[in-house]
Amino acid sequence: MRSSPPASLPFSKPVMIADKLISAGVLLSLGFSGVRADLTMVAVYLLLYPYLYVTGRRQAVRHLLVASLVASCWFFIAKGQYGYNREMLLIGGYTVYPLFAWAVGLFGVYLMYSYWVRLFPNCTLGGKLIFFVVLYWSLLFGSEILAYNYFHFRNIATANYAGLPLVNCIHVPGWMQAAYLLNGPLYFLICEFSGFTDPNVPMRPALPR
Repeated sequence: MRSSPPASLPFSKPVMIADKLISAGVLLSLGFSGVRADLTMVAVYLLLYPYLYVTGRRQAVRHLLVASLVASCWFFIAKGQYGYNREMLLIGGYTVYPLFAWAVGLFGVYLMYSYWVRLFPNCTLGGKLIFFVVLYWSLLFGSEILAYNYFHFRNIATANYAGLPLVNCIHVPGWMQAAYLLNGPLYFLICEFSGFTDPNVPMRPALPR
C-alpha cells in the first residue's frame, strides 16, 4: 500500500490547471461536428506520455498503463456494443474510440483524485475508495449527460436500451451499465494494491554519487 502523499507539492497548481484544461478540451471536442472525437482521443492518449515526462511525473506512466490494461480488457469484452452516429476510426471492424476514451478517462480521474485526496492525509483505504467513487461517478455522469443530451454524441449500436434512471444517459445493456459504474473502482483498487506512488509527485533526478 502506498504511503500518504505530502500535503503540498511543488508546481502542483499550474500542472493541475493544465490537466483540467486538457480534460475540458477533450470533453468539449464532442460538441463540434467538425472535430473527429476519435482522432482527438487517440492523439491525447499518445501525447500523455511525453506530457507526463515534461511535467516531471514519470511514475504516473504506470497508472496510465494500468488504465490502458483495464480499457483493453473492457474493449475486448464489449467492442461489439459500440457504433456511433459519427465517423470513427475502425480497426478490425470495431471502433477504437471507447478503448482510448476509457484509458484516458480512468487515468484522468485518478490524477484528479490524487490531487484532492492529499487534503485528507489520515484517510483509510475505505475512505479513499468512497472519495474516488464519488469523484468518478460524478465525472462519468457529467460527461455522459453532456455528450448524450447536449452534444448529441450517441452510441447508436445500443440506442434501443434505456438509460440510467434520472440522468438519461449510458443507454446500454444492464451488464454494461454495471461495468461503467465498476470499472473506475476496479482501476483504483489495482493502483492502490500495486503500491504505486502518488502520480502527481514530481520526480527529481538522482544525485550523483
